[in-house]
Amino acid sequence: MLPLLILSILALAIWYTWDVRRKNKLKEESKGNSQALYAITPLPAFNWQATEPLKFRPFKPVYHVTMGITNISPSALLEFDRGYLSRIALRRQIMEDHPSIALNADPSIRPAVDELYAYLIGTYLPTRYPTMFQLSEDKGHLYNAATGLYIPLAPPCDPIETLRSLGENIDEEFLLLTKNANEDQYVLRGYVLCFPSGFNTAEKFGMSLRNIHGPVPGYKEKLELSMDRFFDRLEVGRVVQRSNWSIQTHDRLFVPTGNHLYSGQEAQDEEFDISRTRLRCERQCLWRLPKTRAIIFSFKTYTSPLQDIKEEGCGEALATAIEGLKEGSTPAMYFYKRGVVWGDKVKEYLRGQGEDEKL
Repeated sequence: MLPLLILSILALAIWYTWDVRRKNKLKEESKGNSQALYAITPLPAFNWQATEPLKFRPFKPVYHVTMGITNISPSALLEFDRGYLSRIALRRQIMEDHPSIALNADPSIRPAVDELYAYLIGTYLPTRYPTMFQLSEDKGHLYNAATGLYIPLAPPCDPIETLRSLGENIDEEFLLLTKNANEDQYVLRGYVLCFPSGFNTAEKFGMSLRNIHGPVPGYKEKLELSMDRFFDRLEVGRVVQRSNWSIQTHDRLFVPTGNHLYSGQEAQDEEFDISRTRLRCERQCLWRLPKTRAIIFSFKTYTSPLQDIKEEGCGEALATAIEGLKEGSTPAMYFYKRGVVWGDKVKEYLRGQGEDEKL
């Protein structure tokens, strides 16, 4: 009995020593790599009113389910353009009208929310965009020159209100995911998300990465394991970017339902106006906070009228990409993106037919 007790104590001591060393190593790595997040290149002459929105055309002839990530500088984390004021006004209205869909935070996520807020409001914005955001003389507020409002540098006590403040000043969605010691998956524990595309964020709250993507065709077979590994190994200071695309038969940004079809559903015929039909793209970024080590998934939504796509000379490329949804590694993506509803008619328009039709 005594030898067994001694062995148990010895095993516990070894585990404790290993755990302390592991945590100290992570702390040192985070401290060192976090310097990259603060090496921000200023844009001293930036004029948001004269800046056009970015154009993303990520469609390819054949669609394959991949992570498709590229490394970017932390300086390029957020983008601002001439649509800022109108989109911020819309975001405020959405948070007012749909609070549970646009905002939520588990109490346990408050340290990560506060860390995100302090970094963006206190460091990133006034450093990267000094013509838009300036620290006040008392160093207690950040002045938003576009709105004329002052933002406290100290976050509110309620993490939901902290996220609201971010959503009222930055045209970007932020989702915070953490992984506790007893969990094998990162879990969505906080968000400000005003422009969802076909999903109700409130229904995803508290879900694991695996379950959030459960309805996405091909995710389990082709991405689940690699995404899990990537989240675990994402280093502080590294920021990665990816983009996606879809077609929506309206011009709304707030779309908690209706942009997708799921297995077992039946597609319904739909009349839609081609002049309101949009290519919708998201510029998505993934990065890790240094102190709490929470994962931040942020993204900005861009929409373009199909007429713009044609005028750019990309009509045939997009039409081919629509056909390619059925020809890639996951043909079910065509149904998931509602191609069965809009595909043929949109392709006709993109290829020069039906410009004046109400489809």
